[in-house]
Amino acid sequence: MRIAIILGANQVLSHGFGIFLFSALFPFMRDALGLTHWHLAAVGIATQLAYLGGALSVGVLGRHLSAEQMVLATGITSAALVLCLSMLVQPILLIVVLSLLACSAAICWGAIVGLISQHVSADKAATYLSASGSGTAWGYGINGLILLWWIPVFGWESAWVFTACFGAVVVLLTLQMIRALPASSESQASQTYDLDSYDNASLSMRQMIRAVLSEHRACMSCLIYFLVGFTCITFTSWLNTYLDELSQREALSGSTWTILGVSGMIAGIAIGKLAEKKGHAFAVLTMSLGYAVGLAAFSFDPVQYAFVAGVGYGVMYFPVWGIISSWVAQRYSPIATMQLSGLGMVASAMGGSAGNLTAGYIQNTTGSLSLLYLILALAAVMLIVCAGLMVWHGRRQEVVVQPVT
Repeated sequence: MRIAIILGANQVLSHGFGIFLFSALFPFMRDALGLTHWHLAAVGIATQLAYLGGALSVGVLGRHLSAEQMVLATGITSAALVLCLSMLVQPILLIVVLSLLACSAAICWGAIVGLISQHVSADKAATYLSASGSGTAWGYGINGLILLWWIPVFGWESAWVFTACFGAVVVLLTLQMIRALPASSESQASQTYDLDSYDNASLSMRQMIRAVLSEHRACMSCLIYFLVGFTCITFTSWLNTYLDELSQREALSGSTWTILGVSGMIAGIAIGKLAEKKGHAFAVLTMSLGYAVGLAAFSFDPVQYAFVAGVGYGVMYFPVWGIISSWVAQRYSPIATMQLSGLGMVASAMGGSAGNLTAGYIQNTTGSLSLLYLILALAAVMLIVCAGLMVWHGRRQEVVVQPVT
């Protein structure tokens, strides 16, 4: 699990300390830098578009750079960018730096998927990917502690300096891990794939589009990623703003973010193990049900059920990236899996952009975000539908391959 821990630390740096820390710090930075709600909406849209660009570049970079090189490069880039955030005062520069950080984060996750697919056996890939993906949850948990204990003493600027120092340590650990990895993996050499045309090869853009339009796993993964982006990214981008609207920021903000992180930390391992024992479709269904229930309760009474929504979010958002990626990896080669993961991130970025645009419109026209969280709860129901289709399709395949007696 050493690989999963170090790669999870890269997720803490690139994802947990990027747009999510900015969203958590926004109420503190707003007055100091003259930020408005439209700045937050612009950051959300710009970072999702940048994430989209980074995700699209994964397929191209994967043809020229190894997954190890990409992980190391994104770690160095992320550490430098979060340090810059402590010194910027112009809103437009903040948006630019956060967008670059989002682009780097997308490339980082695509590289993590490729690296684990190459160096970890298929029967352990779900747990390793889910655990690495839960690194974002550790970032959420640390964000909560920063809000509760660090900011009141040292101020919001020092939070970015702290994350940059953390990033420097992560880069050194990543470099040490890469040097210890074997040049080739026996698990990769012995693994077989269902689609002969995709074995041990990268996909062209035309092949990826054809796979998404015609192949169940590629299509369903992109649809789920879109819904995850629309519901989850929008949920956290506007959470503190909504709690501030309800005059509950001080009472619930830090503790809710901590619960988000803690639940994601636990889910990262637990859901991965569940996927290995009960199947990926059952794991996704379990996550979707928990998340939909949490969002429905939060939309009904945000103050009373903020913690419930936090747990549901943690169970859904952090493991889903690893679970879906390992599900796709059962059918495609490591390089193709990395490319399709990038395409899935594109879908997630589009969903997040749509969600943030919707949030900005609702906030501007109604002056409240209560309608937004009702819409997110309804969208979460679609995740349950997708998970149900995964279960149905998997059982249908089992029936087809059974011999007739």
